[in-house]
Amino acid sequence: MRLKLSEFVEVLSFEISWLEANPLWVLVSFLIYASLAGLFLNAIRMSIKFEKIHEEERKKTYGRFSKDVLIIGLITAIIIFSFGMYQRL
Repeated sequence: MRLKLSEFVEVLSFEISWLEANPLWVLVSFLIYASLAGLFLNAIRMSIKFEKIHEEERKKTYGRFSKDVLIIGLITAIIIFSFGMYQRL
């Protein structure tokens, strides 16, 4: 069985169902998507942690900018990703 980079791109971009694709490409694609989600969630966690540490200084500089903006961004990204997946089906 030969591994082709074009097959990996098709798996990564959801052109081929993960159930029909080579298990190695599925694993690599899953790791890429999981690490991207982990990085995004870590950014939110660090933002919240940083906000708690520097709450008084931040309020003096930026006013009452809320961490809810990050959560809204995450929800929006999930909706756009889900809509894109739905369009491919």
